Amino acid sequence: MTYFRDLMRQSEGAVRDQLAEGEQDLASGRCADISTTGDLDSAGAGWTYVMVTNRHVRWVPDIRTLGPICSLDLDQVRSCTEVLWRHRSALVMDHDPLTRLHFVPNGRPLNWTYRMDLVAGPLSTTILGFSRPTAKAAEKLKEQVALRGLVIGQVQSPDRLP
Repeated sequence: MTYFRDLMRQSEGAVRDQLAEGEQDLASGRCADISTTGDLDSAGAGWTYVMVTNRHVRWVPDIRTLGPICSLDLDQVRSCTEVLWRHRSALVMDHDPLTRLHFVPNGRPLNWTYRMDLVAGPLSTTILGFSRPTAKAAEKLKEQVALRGLVIGQVQSPDRLP
């Protein structure tokens, strides 16, 4: 077993422990929480565990620290846009403010190797980046958002989101 797989398995167990009765795991995998950085290029690194259920999208922002699990009720999503860049994609979801863990940009250049600090605070936009738009978790997330009557827009983007 590898270090990365062990971390993903631990994250999956922690997320499963929080599922409500009747909540079904539809897809899980890896992504990158780029809500505060907007860096689509980092979406391929995938140090975030994500699980899409019939009610929520739940994720562990950094599997290396396995801190508190973030959870967004899919009924609270007001809009969703898929941003495409090269072979990567990101889902930008607007919702009521959600107090959760997120990365604090530290002002270093994009291609610098560094770890950002995690802090808890309210965010009204969640951006999850995927290595490709066809990742199973990305597809299930788009499907669940569409089932709630939202039209998912698509845009091409440079390597960084606003």
